[in-house]
Amino acid sequence: MEEAPLESVPTFSQPKRKINKKFIYLALAVFALLIFFTFKILGSTNESVNDKPQVLTPTVFPTEISIPSPSDSPTPSSTNTPTPKPTINPVDTQSGLDRSELSVTVQNGSGEAGAASKGSDTLKNLGYNVVGTGNADNFEYQNVSIQVKSAKTDYLNLLKKDLGFTYTVGSASSNLSNSFSSNALVIIGK
Repeated sequence: MEEAPLESVPTFSQPKRKINKKFIYLALAVFALLIFFTFKILGSTNESVNDKPQVLTPTVFPTEISIPSPSDSPTPSSTNTPTPKPTINPVDTQSGLDRSELSVTVQNGSGEAGAASKGSDTLKNLGYNVVGTGNADNFEYQNVSIQVKSAKTDYLNLLKKDLGFTYTVGSASSNLSNSFSSNALVIIGK
């Protein structure tokens, strides 16, 4: 068998196609729009300055400017010392008793948060020597209960009078145990 010469094998070539220019321009335009919208929607998360709410800050303009003259300078006799707080006179003018000599414990008998602290502040402002605060044995006390040691009976009426301006005094006695840590016990009730 004889082989056919290569020259006799037909070769096929494809005809060249012409690409339409309008199609290329249309494809480029679609691609450009696709890129534009991609960046517009997904690309940037930064807010522009105009998107943020504006906070207006008031500007204060001086209406009158005062320029100190040499005569406006402070004189050596004027000093900038703070005004002292008025001191509390713990001595009662009617009875002559010195409130600072009575040690007082204030207890919360109402269950209301801060009741003992408020009662303590009231007594301290009057000049009493408040040595402690805490909770009473229960929270069922009505009004204010006052107990003093028998050696300090003279202070019983003064305590009733002083606490009566802020509270309703329910009971007062001079039978506080001598073993108690202070001279007086005040229980703030409901």
